[in-house]
Amino acid sequence: MKISIYQIAIERDANRLAFRSLEHMTSAGGGRIPAELYDCVYTGEVAAETLEDIFYIFNAAHPLGYKGRSLSVSDVVEIFPASGESEFYFCEPIGFKRICFEKSRTGR
Repeated sequence: MKISIYQIAIERDANRLAFRSLEHMTSAGGGRIPAELYDCVYTGEVAAETLEDIFYIFNAAHPLGYKGRSLSVSDVVEIFPASGESEFYFCEPIGFKRICFEKSRTGR
């Protein structure tokens, strides 16, 4: 499965939104996720079929060359299905929630 992972750049996180829930993030962000705080830290193919597989890989078996933090709350996973447009998922304290994410506003 092809994916990208976006994480909040701590140096740009003046409001300390990293590692917070989606509810807290959207409340503090005026109803939106502040994509400008995020950097893309990984894009590539992984041997995963579910979001839970991705969570495991990016916590216990990082792909070679991965430089980001372990996948955690407030991180965004982009999935590129073969059938169409990419989908974005926000990592919550328990599970993932599908979200709208303006990746064109990310730092890199």
